[in-house]
Amino acid sequence: MSTLSSPRPSIASSRAHSPTPASSRRPSLDTLNTNVGGGLSASSTPSTARAVSPSLHPRRNRTALRDYYNLRPSAADPSGNGSNFRSRSIPRHTDAGDMSSPSSVVASGTELDSPDFDPQRYVNHLLATSSLATVLKAENTLVGDIKTLDSERKALVYDNYSKLIRAVETIGKMRRSMDERGAPLTMTKTLGPAISFVAETATGLIQEGEEQQRRMREATATDGTDRRKAEKETVQWVLEAPSRLQKLLSEGKEDEATNDWEEIQTLLDKWEGVKGVAEIRQACEKAMKRNETP
Repeated sequence: MSTLSSPRPSIASSRAHSPTPASSRRPSLDTLNTNVGGGLSASSTPSTARAVSPSLHPRRNRTALRDYYNLRPSAADPSGNGSNFRSRSIPRHTDAGDMSSPSSVVASGTELDSPDFDPQRYVNHLLATSSLATVLKAENTLVGDIKTLDSERKALVYDNYSKLIRAVETIGKMRRSMDERGAPLTMTKTLGPAISFVAETATGLIQEGEEQQRRMREATATDGTDRRKAEKETVQWVLEAPSRLQKLLSEGKEDEATNDWEEIQTLLDKWEGVKGVAEIRQACEKAMKRNETP
């Protein structure tokens, strides 16, 4: 009862001749080990992190100084984006509108740096030839430039101040090290006067920086007084607007009265809700309507 069966194909031969799809191929363990090893070698080790950490101390000191004196990082960092800096000769634009002729509002840097520049004559010329809106734009531009210069100067002063403090500390450590090690007398005679001179120079520079800081505070207080005076003059100019408009209309200067009324309207819109603004607006509108009636 024995039956003859056909021979079955060998499993090894069928695997040898059957093509292996590309998607079923597994990656080699050596390749995985290489990739993992490369990733580990590229990562930073604790020893590297410990070696980099001491360089953070000067940066931390500068950051603490800027935070204490309320300095913006962009003002003290010259390597920042160039779009954050603006030429001081270019006036800023305000919400009141673009400036038609920037050169007529703020003098160029060459004119301001000229030894023959007369501030009072420039202010008088600006007040005589420009409208109130133009004068306010010029004031905003100058205030912004003053703040920028002040922050830059503070950044320079306090960066150098921190460097001088570190120099004094280093000199103190050198002196203590020389005393502890018992340096030869000749070395002490040679380095002693030099170290004393450097220490005295650093102390003088620190005192000069403190004096400059005091002058900067006084200049800031004076600038605030001048600003309040200008605001009072603007309010007085608006209070006299009704009588001034009537006088201009009676003299036949209708264009000048119209321009004056437009500037007054802008200020009254900003002061909306302040006591007395509604009365001034009504008086001015009454004067302008009286001119329109035949």
